[in-house]
Amino acid sequence: MGDVLVKKASMADGKIDKLGVELHGLPPRVIDRDQAVAWLKDGHSLVPVTGGVRHPALQLIEVGEGHAIRTDNQAEDADTLPDLPSV
Repeated sequence: MGDVLVKKASMADGKIDKLGVELHGLPPRVIDRDQAVAWLKDGHSLVPVTGGVRHPALQLIEVGEGHAIRTDNQAEDADTLPDLPSV
C-alpha cells in the first residue's frame, strides 16, 4: 500500500475525470477515475495536497451500484475534492 499525493485534478459532471499524482521516488503521472477507484480498492491512500498542506485522504464510498470518491464519508453520488489546480 502506498501514500499517493494528489496534486492536481479535473472534474466532469460531478465526478473525478483525472488526478495528477505523485508517488515517492517516481515522476508525477496522471491517472483516470477508474485507476483511482482501483487504487483505493487496493488500500492505497490518496491524499490531496495544496500549498504543502495535506488534506483528509480520499475515501471510496459505495453509492447504489457504484462508488463516489469523497473526503467527507457522505453517501452522495458525487465526488468531492479540495480546491486543486487543474490537470
